[in-house]
Amino acid sequence: MSGVEWGVLRPESVADWINFDHSNPEWCYEGPDSTSMASRQTEGVAYLWNLLSLHGVALLADEVGMGKTFQALGIAALLWKIKPNAKVLVMAPNKDICAHWRREYHAFVQFHYRQIDHRVKNGVNSGPMQSIETCSDLEVLATAVEKGTDHLYLTTIHALSGLVPTSDKGTENIRIARGRAREIHDQIKAAVGDGGFDLIIIDEAHYFRNRDGGSQRVNAAEEFFGTSRTGLGNKVLLLTATPSHTKIDDIRNILMYFLKTDLDSNCSVGELMTKYGLRRFRRMQGLKCDYSKREYRIENDVPCDFNQRPESEIFFALYQKKLVTELGMTRDNKSLLYGFLEGFESVGRAETEPLHTEVADISIEESTGKDYYKAHDSELLARLSARYFETFRCLPDHPKYGSLVKQCTPKNLFEKSRDLHEHKHLVFVRRIPSVRELTQRINEAYDTVLAKKIYQAWGLNDDDRVVNKWRTSKPAWSRIGFDELVRHCQSNITPQEEDFNDEAPPDANDENDAYLGSAIADLFVVKKGRHGSTDASNVSLRFRKPESAFAMFLEPSIDYKLGGYLTYYKFEQGGKHRADYVTAAREARFRRHTLHTQESVATRRTYDTHKYVKELKTVWSLVYPQLSKLQKKKLDDWAQNRPDIAENFANYVRTGFLFASPVMVEFYAWFTKFSRNCNDVDVQVRYNAFVDYVSDQIEESLTLAYFKSALDTFEVLCEKIIDHKLGAWQKEWRALTSLQSPAWFASGESKNRQRLILGFNSPFYPNVLVATSVFQEGVNLHLQCRKVHHYGLAGSPGDNEQRVGRVDRLFGKVNELLKIDSKVELEINYPFLKNSIDEDQVASFIAKKFHFEEKMDTCTQGTFNRSVELTRENWRDFLRRPKESVAIKDPYPAKFDNINLPKKDLF
Repeated sequence: MSGVEWGVLRPESVADWINFDHSNPEWCYEGPDSTSMASRQTEGVAYLWNLLSLHGVALLADEVGMGKTFQALGIAALLWKIKPNAKVLVMAPNKDICAHWRREYHAFVQFHYRQIDHRVKNGVNSGPMQSIETCSDLEVLATAVEKGTDHLYLTTIHALSGLVPTSDKGTENIRIARGRAREIHDQIKAAVGDGGFDLIIIDEAHYFRNRDGGSQRVNAAEEFFGTSRTGLGNKVLLLTATPSHTKIDDIRNILMYFLKTDLDSNCSVGELMTKYGLRRFRRMQGLKCDYSKREYRIENDVPCDFNQRPESEIFFALYQKKLVTELGMTRDNKSLLYGFLEGFESVGRAETEPLHTEVADISIEESTGKDYYKAHDSELLARLSARYFETFRCLPDHPKYGSLVKQCTPKNLFEKSRDLHEHKHLVFVRRIPSVRELTQRINEAYDTVLAKKIYQAWGLNDDDRVVNKWRTSKPAWSRIGFDELVRHCQSNITPQEEDFNDEAPPDANDENDAYLGSAIADLFVVKKGRHGSTDASNVSLRFRKPESAFAMFLEPSIDYKLGGYLTYYKFEQGGKHRADYVTAAREARFRRHTLHTQESVATRRTYDTHKYVKELKTVWSLVYPQLSKLQKKKLDDWAQNRPDIAENFANYVRTGFLFASPVMVEFYAWFTKFSRNCNDVDVQVRYNAFVDYVSDQIEESLTLAYFKSALDTFEVLCEKIIDHKLGAWQKEWRALTSLQSPAWFASGESKNRQRLILGFNSPFYPNVLVATSVFQEGVNLHLQCRKVHHYGLAGSPGDNEQRVGRVDRLFGKVNELLKIDSKVELEINYPFLKNSIDEDQVASFIAKKFHFEEKMDTCTQGTFNRSVELTRENWRDFLRRPKESVAIKDPYPAKFDNINLPKKDLF
């Protein structure tokens, strides 16, 4: 690094400047015998710094979920401390993970970097001194570097695959890509000097393991990173939880891009890891001790069958026969592809439903064939499905779909005994059409549960004619059928307030995907034209519109605890006097808690203030007495010291209740039951009577359960998951308004995956996230989920580990539960079709994975063989079961003895 010597670093010195235990401001490094993650991360920063100082290259290969990003940011922060203008490049797989790095850097500086030194941390808002630039491609990166005003540059690994313009694509793709990468390399080096970037961080470095694959990415990477004499960076830090992803040579291949000297071919992987690497196993802090992953992970086989559905069984028997006779799938050629039998209904449905074409995505996985629309059997499946549909006028049943849908749909959604995190399921598939098929089926299953709550509120039963008519309408639970049901039941109900007009919420799902969503959720959306409004949408508007008294129900209490409101506004519009309840309530809170804003005063109408006949309470006054002591303490602290956080939380739960949860169905049921028995015409009297009615329901309600769960996770959600400051009380949670369905999907064509990450990490929708490999690496999905389903098998044990690692992370739901109950398990499910090729595939994968992953953890395995061995004997013995607590030894730990570096105080 030009002008600066890295020297030697000790964990004690790191702890002087960085506190990895955010919950304890007084934390200090506990010594080499400590097993706390804070101490281990501190050691990681020091050890990696020393490796970079000594060799210029370091490989951080800690197990998934150990905070590799924070350790890398710790190194960058200490580098900026001694050289504030240092240039750091981060290459992450895709734009979503780049956004994650940006969030993590802000959080790291604000909450973990100890001192305001005006070199790393500023004194204005405790934010970073260094500026960040996210670059969509390598040309944008080069331009940004030439500008010279930024310090941390974020770009994607996928950018290496996008160097050939569409107009130039052809037989010369590799040559063009190499040439353009070389030009960009030279452009950056000319801007920053011969030394290049002061530090390059490669996230998910195993993407560079296939040196001999001949891909455009590999060839471009060789030119972009440069030779040993003209490297792009002075120091290079490589991050991956699975360094030997599929074969032992992966580690050598990754390192060869960046080492100053050629690797000795006789140098073993063990020697390479000892010299350049750091790999340690994660330990979760629990009730009585720390837990390794083998102590709480449980793998379950989930067998499925046709269950007396002969037509579908015949279809499947014919399909298996055709695999052999037409495609030559035999024991001898071992060319079975993982993913067969994953979704033959999807292929059939594609004939009648919109089928989107997969677009080029920022995720490399989508372009490498791990996820696919078409496999070897796609044409065969389409042909057989079409013939089946012609004969039976329906598509063949798929047992794996039915089994998974049953697992992912709660039976007792509206009953008291519930942990909302149990509703969260992460499902991985291989066939891209399967994400839609599963999403639609799970939403249909949820609709059956939600619809029952609605028609029971009208006093109807499952076997009532009007209910059956609504159930069997086309589509099921349609708006037209719902209108007929309401008209049938509404004859004796007191007229309500006027209906409110509204438009569909922003960021609503694309119309082409409308058939995938929840039909019940759709009832609460206002649309254009006939049947644009429904009784459900009208009730929803009552809880949303400021001029509706019932919108007060979701306002926080005036003191954020129990207090009610005494006044409301009236204004004149179109010659009529109208009320505005919500604006009056909000401004009353703002005055009380000194949250005045120029906008709230300048933009509001000319109001007259009027007194309520009786103090108006909100749902917060009903919820607050039901909270735990810790939860009350949190609200009390916000009310006294941080009302901006309380307001932000209020916006969050209001939006989640109205748009992204079954709570709106609960509100509708309450409102309907109440209205059927209330004859009061006066709005304020009726509202107060409604609050009294709900007070008897609140203890066993979903409303209370969601409020508690949202309160428990709100701070970490803001800090770790999204670009939303904890006290950003004037911002709306617009992303939640488009998460109206219980299940949704993430694939390469998903437009806004950040909203899915937000929703899945919250107690709100989606409860079930069906994903391709686009969510296999680099994203955090752990705050609410402890269940993973491998509907389609991963391509390798490394991919499998990355999938599970999305929820098996520090400070996630599993970690939280282990602090309460040592018997908590992380469920990993493998559904399969019994006595079929599908079972052969699962059996073969599980057996091979068992032996492979033990060595993969210590980087000593050979190459993973993907072929399918057609045997099912005793394969369930290889499913992982929780082990008793045992001592584990890190394969390549941090060491600080005999460091061959100058002894120098860096700071």
